[in-house]
Order: sequence, then C-alpha cells, then structure tokens
Amino acid sequence: PVTLKQLVRFGQPPITSQSIKTCTHYARSELPVRLARRVRAFQSLPFIVGTNPFIKEIYSLYYDSFEKLVQYYPSENSDNDQEFIEHLKAFVERHSDNIPTLARGFLECKQYMNTQDMTHFLDDMIQARIGIRLIAEQAISLMQQQKDDANASSGYIGIIDTQIKPDKLIRHCCDFVAELCEFHYGLRPEEAVIDGHTNTQFTYVPVHLEYILTELIKNAYRATVEHHRKMGRITNVPPIQITISQGQEDISIRIRDQGNGISEEDLPNVFDYSYTTVSKILQEQDESENDGPSGIFRNIAEMAMQSGVGGPLAGLGFGLPLARMYARYFGGSLTLVSMRGYGCDVFLKLRHIDESMAEGVEI
Repeated sequence: PVTLKQLVRFGQPPITSQSIKTCTHYARSELPVRLARRVRAFQSLPFIVGTNPFIKEIYSLYYDSFEKLVQYYPSENSDNDQEFIEHLKAFVERHSDNIPTLARGFLECKQYMNTQDMTHFLDDMIQARIGIRLIAEQAISLMQQQKDDANASSGYIGIIDTQIKPDKLIRHCCDFVAELCEFHYGLRPEEAVIDGHTNTQFTYVPVHLEYILTELIKNAYRATVEHHRKMGRITNVPPIQITISQGQEDISIRIRDQGNGISEEDLPNVFDYSYTTVSKILQEQDESENDGPSGIFRNIAEMAMQSGVGGPLAGLGFGLPLARMYARYFGGSLTLVSMRGYGCDVFLKLRHIDESMAEGVEI
C-alpha cells in the first residue's frame, strides 16, 4: 500500500525540482507494475466473466494504460517529466468511472462466480486502484503546486491536507445531505449535533474523508427520515449525533442515528458488494431516467464527491464496502453497531500522522 508518510515526504516544502523528480520517478517505477498486476488479475477471471462487456471495457483500459505508461519506466533519459504528467492526467480521466462500470459487470455475472472469489477480486482491485490513483494524483498535484508557487501556508502537500478540520467537513456533508433529504422526502432531521473534540485537526486526503462521511451521513439521514415517516412522525425528526475524538494515534468519528437499526436478516450483508438485487437496480435505473426527486437523491454519491470512485454508485451495493475500504487503506477501520428498535452507531477510525513523522521515510 501507499502510505500517507510517503506522499507527504514527496512534497515536503519547499517543493523543488528535485522533489518533483523524486515523485515522478516513484510514479514511473510503480504504476506500470501495479497496472500489470491488475491486467493479470483480469486474465485470471473465469472466461465467461471476462467476456462481460463492462468487465472487458475495464480490462482493456488497464491493458492500454499499461502499454502507454511502461514507455516512461525510469531510464537514464527520464527527463521529460512534463510530458509524463500530461499522460498521467489523461490516465486519471480515462479511469474515472472504473468502479461503477465494474459494479454493473459483476452484478450481471453473479451467477458465474461464488461470493468469496468475487469479493476477493474486488477487494484487491479497489485497493490497488486507490494506490494507483494516489500515486498519479500526487505527482500531478505537486507539479501544479510548483508551477503555482504554492507554499506550505495553504496546508496542502499535493492532494493531502495537513490541516484538515473534520468538524467543518462533517457540517458541509450534513448540510448537503439535508437539502437533498428535504427535496426527496419533504422533511429532514433537525440540524445534526456535532460534539466531542471539535477543534481536531489532522493530516489526511480530504476527498477520501468526504466520500466516507457522505456515505455514512446519507445512510443515517435516510434511515431516520424513513423510519419516522413510517411511524407517522413528520415533525421534530430527531437529529443525528456526530462525535469527534482525537487520540494520540487516531481520530475517531461516531455517527449515531435514530433510524430503527438494521434487521438481523440484513445486518450480515451490509458490507457485501452484491447486497443489492438486480431487480432493484433495474427499477431504480428506470426511476432515475424520469429525472424525479428520487433519482436526484440516489445520485448523491455522484454529486457530493468524486474521490476517484466515479459515479453514480447508488443502488449498486457498493457504498458501505467502498467506505470501509477507503477507511482501511491508511490503517483505519469502519465498524457498524445496530441497536434494533432504536438506530445505528457507526464508528470511523483514522490513523493520525503529522509532518514530523514523515521525516526519514524511505522512498
């Protein structure tokens, strides 16, 4: 895995031509190898799965990207960093919707692979994709920062924010979800309660955290509103409560709702990629084509964040599995506790680093 320490170390201020060269050298070395491994993973799929048009499309993308980027593998004449960065920009753009496309492909191929093999393939694929995208986007961002003569006062080192304030990001996500919630259902919970260590500040990739928070807050709002509307309580819908805790080694965020919890039947499946049924997908796709409010609400993932996931993912059963994958990538965790009849507590833990910890990291 790529580590936050590595990414921070590449761009520790001041950003110089040498630090850019070090970062691009790492990208030149790593990306072809990681892409080749993904190509081999696709080639190991059952033949009938590999012929699915969605899966075949992504396989072709990885194969083509490998052939283009392997030409920039480090050599004595690796001086055309600007040309390489331009190719990386095109590469990132081409792969922007990989996960939704794969999701549709595997939904169509569920009967040809057992759940364990499919989960293993998708776990490896998504984890590798996060690393590939981090490497590419950090190189692109550092090059741009050097051009713009950006300094450390902005708090950003490439795509990493060393001064991220989770309470502000949480409030932003809550406001966004609340507006769409009211548009879809005609009501919203009371304003979210954010408490605990609200002055917390740490180093992380903002778009990753935004994706995780939006997915969790969306689920909390939807469960709360749907439960209280079902019970005939359309006024004074209780707020969700979000508590922040800053420890010495990690940042914890608890999201608590009063949405009646998850049934014992559904609870074991909430982190499964294949949790959503194909019939439900087709129904949701038909509804979304009508441009109705429900379609807008379901496409929240597409509108709220483009953290390298692409969109839309709503209804594909990938929301919670992806959120947990992003949380775990840098050593964090995502745990869900259901209290049937009351609601859910979701615990998000993220590893904390500061810039001093990045010193001496081997590259």
